[in-house]
This record gives sequence, structure tokens and C-alpha cells, in this order.
Amino acid sequence: MALRRLEPSRIGRRWRLLIGLVATVVIAAVLVAPVVISSGGGGKPCAATLLYGGRTYVARDAGGSVQAIAIGVGVTRGCGVAPANVNVRSLTGVDPVDAIGISGDQTSVYVRRGVCPSATSATLLGCLRR
Repeated sequence: MALRRLEPSRIGRRWRLLIGLVATVVIAAVLVAPVVISSGGGGKPCAATLLYGGRTYVARDAGGSVQAIAIGVGVTRGCGVAPANVNVRSLTGVDPVDAIGISGDQTSVYVRRGVCPSATSATLLGCLRR
């Protein structure tokens, strides 16, 4: 039995490198796509939510908020974290129906959906105290 000699590829080396590069880019895009899609494509970052008293509150950045008294227990959810019970506190000068805080987190204020939606982190507390 005679051995067959393999013919050299008709595609040049440059073309093979180009095909390999294109395949690498496609594979990288497929691997990165779920991360980009789940994070909203670089838009708004994930915001944790808090369920308390039958209302849903969304975490917002509001440095300078002062927590007052403990008012109950709520459940936090979102951002890839398992639901957890947290101690809920009122904020000085803010109606708890509009916004609340949680023990151990001085940087976030949980604001009821639809309250002060266009306020920035710098103006949020002023909006909530009106």
C-alpha cells in the first residue's frame, strides 16, 4: 500500500492568519456579550431594591444623609445578591413613605419609586425634605 502525500493548502499563510484572527474576535464577542447584556450595555448600573411596608424602594447615592430611628425590617434584592433581611431606619427630616435608610449603609438612601426621579445625588436630600 502506497502512502498518499498531502497537498499543501491552497490558502496562503496570510489568509489563514486573517481567518484565525476573525474567529478569535467572534469567539471573544460571544463570550463578552452576556456580561454586556446583563449590565445593560454600559448604561445605568445595577440598583438594589428594598421592600418595606408593601412599598418598593430603589437605592440611590446620597452622601450626607443622617439616619434617625429604627422603624422595622425590610428585604433587599438585586444586583446578583440573594435577598436578605435588613434593619430599616428613618432619615432625619424625610417622610419614611418617601425614603428610608438601612443600618450599616450611610452612603445609600432607598427612595420609593417615582419620588424625586430627576434629582441628582447632590440634590436628592433637598428634594426629599420638601
